[in-house]
Amino acid sequence: MIENSYWLPESRIPSEKDLSNLLPVGLATVQTALRRLASTGLIQRKRKAGSFVCEPAAIGRELAYFLFLTDDGKAYLPNSDIELNIFETREQGPWSDFLGHVPKYICIERTMDIGGEFRIFNKIFLGDAKFRPLLHFSKSEFTGLSFRILFQDKFGAPPLGTDRSVQFTRMNPDVAKKLGRPVGNPALQYEIRQFTVRQQPLFYMQTIIPENNRTLRISAPST
Repeated sequence: MIENSYWLPESRIPSEKDLSNLLPVGLATVQTALRRLASTGLIQRKRKAGSFVCEPAAIGRELAYFLFLTDDGKAYLPNSDIELNIFETREQGPWSDFLGHVPKYICIERTMDIGGEFRIFNKIFLGDAKFRPLLHFSKSEFTGLSFRILFQDKFGAPPLGTDRSVQFTRMNPDVAKKLGRPVGNPALQYEIRQFTVRQQPLFYMQTIIPENNRTLRISAPST
């Protein structure tokens, strides 16, 4: 009901007892479910007041911040989009097994500059046809936009569970050109398989990070 925007941000959801009466599950199951939603930041539980749906900006942490530390380790290098493309593709890959084999995928490609020192390349694949409106978004609409907020606000599909993996790879000609590196250079390949509240596949993301001298923090800060 949160995923489908039936309960909007700041909405008070029914009490544990009311939910157990409304749903074909027991009170213990309801309590477990609410604890899980609270731990992921989808709801906030206030003593004596009840449980409330959180604002999108407060829903957990960002999907993945690729934050590169400065020399003193106290700040992060600035990052900015150099190139952003949104299109449909029939290309098959590791995202196909996760999202399911469909005629076309929506792909968001981003090449980002990190502090003027190097670039990283990012691709997001979506398989559900309901995300087709993304094809009509202007590039400016993605500037500084949290994908977590995007999926919550625009599509009623807040991300929840995440499966991540990291491996080494070598740059193919297309990626090497975008990153300004020789073909075949080693790079870090970071993959995210993102799920919805109902544990359904939401999107597949792949990021290529070339060799560099910076420390990488792959999480949002606590503030």
